[in-house]
Amino acid sequence: MNEETWYTREETETDPNFGSIPEKRPVEKLLQQGFVVVEKPFGPTSNQVSYWIKEELNLKKAGHFGTLDPNATGILPVGLSSGTRINPALSQKDKEYIFEIEMNEERPEKEVENVMKDFEGANSQTPPEKSAVKKEERERIVYEIEILEKQGKKILGRVKCESGFYVRVLIDQMSEELGIDAEMTELRRTMQGHLTEDDTYTLQDIVDAYHFYKKENDEKELKEILRPVEDAIGDIKKIAVKDSAVHSVANGSDLGASGISKLQGGIEEDEQVAITTLKGELIALGKASMSSEEMYGEKGTAASPENVYMDPSIYPKRWKQ
Repeated sequence: MNEETWYTREETETDPNFGSIPEKRPVEKLLQQGFVVVEKPFGPTSNQVSYWIKEELNLKKAGHFGTLDPNATGILPVGLSSGTRINPALSQKDKEYIFEIEMNEERPEKEVENVMKDFEGANSQTPPEKSAVKKEERERIVYEIEILEKQGKKILGRVKCESGFYVRVLIDQMSEELGIDAEMTELRRTMQGHLTEDDTYTLQDIVDAYHFYKKENDEKELKEILRPVEDAIGDIKKIAVKDSAVHSVANGSDLGASGISKLQGGIEEDEQVAITTLKGELIALGKASMSSEEMYGEKGTAASPENVYMDPSIYPKRWKQ
């Protein structure tokens, strides 16, 4: 089964009286269960950015998905109110960074490039002292790394890596290999999962759109900025269930194969999956108990919810066609 293709296990309709298409949710609902992709500026911490969003949008809470250092810029997704619960779908996604380093001694570009390429693949790293995570060695993968530009002692590079990889540690390791001292002078996150720089908005953009919405009752600009939680699962394979199965899954029950209406191909056993309604609403993130082929043709438990997002009261306990 092709992973980009949807397969229909059982053709069913969805009742328009229950739930809503994510893209058609009103602004007030998105403010209570959505997220924004912030263009993080140089200077503040990621927590400070989240706090400003919370205060300016008058929310009970807000939280970021994937820390950026104060001196780093770029993509910083921030969950709004209960939208913070979508953290597992975004914070652990692969990321891409552009970095600039300044060496204390010049080295030939080819030499630097060769050392850099040695870090492609699995790498052992110990988080830096300033990080909030446990200081123990762990393995992270570098998928791609390259020099974009070299001017004298300055190197501009790009790295695509597994979540939890520290570019600052990479620079220290490269310096040791080259036998020099080098300082990372700039770091910018340019990709996180399926999110890119084109998806970002500045803090000023977000605040201006919110104030315009409140003062002029015009939600157009703010609606473009606010994203439903479903936008966080763009690269997670999905299983769409019948209306009659929604209430059960929203209560945390396992999804039986008989409750599936449609599914994407390429799902493997134990893979993270998104369980959705036929309207595209996220019910839960869970773990697949079968492959796509097995879900399509067999009975039994297809997936087990691990993080439930939908209020069980949105769909009735049993919906009859």
